[in-house]
Formats: sequence, structure tokens, C-alpha cells
Amino acid sequence: MEAKQVLFIVLTLGFVPVATWMGITFKWAERYLVAGAFFSTAYLIDINFVSMEMYRGDTRGFEIGITDWMVVSLLLVMLLSPRWRKKPFSLIPPNGSLVLAYLLLAAASLLVAYVPVYAGFGLMKLVRGVTVFVVAYNYLNEEADLAFVIKILAAIVFIEFIVVINQRLHGIYRAPGTTPHSNTLAGYINFINMIFFALLLGHAQYRRAVYWCVLAMGSLMVLATFSRGAITVMFVGYGLVTLLSFKDRLESRKLQIIAVICLFALPLLGKVGPALIERFTNAPEESGESRGYANTAALAMANDHFLGVGLNNYSHAVNETSYIRFIDNPVDRGIVHNIFLLHACEMGWPGLLVFVCMLLNFFRLGYRLVGKQYSVLVSSMAIGITIGMVGLFMQGALEWFFRQTYITVEFFMLAGFLVALPKVQLQIARQHKQQLLWRQLCHQ
Repeated sequence: MEAKQVLFIVLTLGFVPVATWMGITFKWAERYLVAGAFFSTAYLIDINFVSMEMYRGDTRGFEIGITDWMVVSLLLVMLLSPRWRKKPFSLIPPNGSLVLAYLLLAAASLLVAYVPVYAGFGLMKLVRGVTVFVVAYNYLNEEADLAFVIKILAAIVFIEFIVVINQRLHGIYRAPGTTPHSNTLAGYINFINMIFFALLLGHAQYRRAVYWCVLAMGSLMVLATFSRGAITVMFVGYGLVTLLSFKDRLESRKLQIIAVICLFALPLLGKVGPALIERFTNAPEESGESRGYANTAALAMANDHFLGVGLNNYSHAVNETSYIRFIDNPVDRGIVHNIFLLHACEMGWPGLLVFVCMLLNFFRLGYRLVGKQYSVLVSSMAIGITIGMVGLFMQGALEWFFRQTYITVEFFMLAGFLVALPKVQLQIARQHKQQLLWRQLCHQ
């Protein structure tokens, strides 16, 4: 074991107990722990155990980091703090059964994997994500909790924007921000962009200048990555958010906001438009051919193996087994750039089915939370998260986004918030009822 790994274990054994004790003892410490847990999902500082950096799969070691310190500490606070005894805690949140089934199928892939340790790397990542899902769901109980979460998301965009500006000033053409790749940054920020656009359209409180700036910064960052897929998804996503925000009725105020956004966007598009057009029109044909070969190889693996070749094992199978016949160029034998085919080949058709059902269930829940019977805040948040998910998996047809650690953790965090929105709605409705009753008593 390397010195850095020993040091990390020592720090973990020190941080988690101390942070848990402080979170239980002091409410302000719990607040900082909440902020740290969710904010750190955008700035992963990880260390790999049993690291295999030369492997070309989506995960190259047992990743663990500072986010896990925060999340585990917060989870322990929820379980042990007297402040949380009146709040219900659920280890398997509502709508979480499909998440559990997905995780169990991922674990089962260890039994059939060509290289079980590679599957273990991938499983560890999913366990981290599902833990964030559980913590996010249990944290979000009231409107004040949701307002705090929105502030954290705004802070993520603001700081990421500063990092991107600094990178651009230092000559980095496709800025990656704090993520390992510009495409990852674009996917991560796009998800959050949908939330702030939905809030801007739906809720008067989030039409203040600061939130206009957050949406503008997020959009600029996606453009700065020059990711063709992400830019397309961003504009399609904004369109879908607009349509869903008009689900019940057409509002002139929303049309005015869209008109203002278009007015300010035209000069920007005129400035960056030529570079974007060149990026779209001059894409190498070899890239499309490479994706096609990888897709064919993935389909062959899915058809040959009922439970797949094992989580995080596509790269091994296409480089070290008979599936090498599908791809001649060693450069192209990395990972299949289609999240659905990646699930099919690594977890079999059953794994893909459960994965798709899990996504559709989240889409269903998000759509159900949009309407007059729900508060504007809950409805807007549901629109943003749902369309963010739709956009993520639209791009997933051309990328393996969901398996990138930043995106995996973000997805499960926002999924946890989505599943918790009915609790927030119940609290808002109860509070509204109490206010009406109080007014009636005062009038009497």
C-alpha cells in the first residue's frame, strides 16, 4: 500500500467520527456538512485503491474520496442525531426499488465478469452514487431544505464558471473546468442548467438577477466546451422545459422571459456561431465509423452473454478476447460510446431493461409532479430535474456519460431530490393550510 493511501485511511478514520460528532452536537456543523456533501459532488477529490491506470474502462480502481467522507458523515448524523428522530428515515426511498434492483444486477455481474476486479471498480462507483441518492432523499423534507439545495447548485455553477474563465485565459480551447474532460463538464452543467431555466420560468423568487446570471454562466460554459452533443442537448432541453412549463396554461410572463433570453442570446450566437458551425461541420468521419464498430462489438457481447461480460469489462473483452475482431485499430478499443449498449454488453439485456425502467420511472414521477395541484417551486424543480435526465440520456446515445463518476454521482443526487419532492409538497400544503386557518381565526 502506498503512502498516500495509508494517509488517506488515517484521515478518513479521523474525519468521519469528528464530523459526525460535530454534526450531531451543533446544528451549524450539520448545515456545513450538508453543503459540503452536495457541493463536493462537483469537485471530486478521489484516491484509487488497487489502481490500474492503464486499463481503458470507465473505472480504473476502487475510487473513494472527500465526497464520501461528507456523505457518510451526514448519513450517520441522520441516523444518530436527536434532531432527526422526528423525521422519517428510509434506507430504500420511494421509487427506489428499481434503483436497488439495478444495483443488485450490477453486483451479480461480478459472478460472470471476465475480470471480477474490474467489475468491482464499477460496482464501487454505483454504490457511492446510490448512497448519495439515499442521503439526498432523506435530507430534503421542507421548502427551506430545497431552497438551500438550490443555493448549493448555484454556487457550483458560479465557482465552476470562474475555473473555466481562468482556463480559457490560459489558452485552453475546450475548457474542462474541474472535471477530467470538457464533455463531462458540459453534461454536468447541462443538468443544472435545466433546473435554473425551469425555476426562472416558473417561480418569481428565482427571477432575481443572481439567478439570471447563474443560467447565463451555465449556458456559456456549455458553449465553451464546444461539445456538439451537449450544445444540441442544451437547446433541445431548454425547448422541452419551455413546453413542460406550459403544461397547464400559457402564461404571458413566461413568454416575455423567453423573448428576453432570445434577445440577449442573439449577439452571443453571432459571436460564437462560426466556431460552433465549424465544430459541427468538420467532425472527422473516422469518429462515426469508430462508434459503429464499437456498437457492433457491444451488440455481439450482449447476444452472447445473458448477464453480459461484466460491469466495466467491455474494454477488456474488446482488447483481450475474440471480440477484438470487430475493431482493427487499437486506438478505438476503449469504451463503447453508447450508454445503453454499454449496459447491454456488460450487464446483459436484463441489466439494460432494469436500467431503462429505472429511468422511465424517474421520468414518470417528474411528469406527475408538474401541474396546478403542486406548488410552483416543486413543479419547477420537477421539470428541471426531469428534463435534465432526459437530456443526459439523449446524449447517452453518443456518450458513456452515466458511467463517468461526476455524472453518476450527480445523477443519483438529483434523483434523490426528485423522489423527495412529494415530501416537500406535503409540507408546503400543510403550511398553506395552517396559514389559511390562522387567517380565518384572525378574521373571527
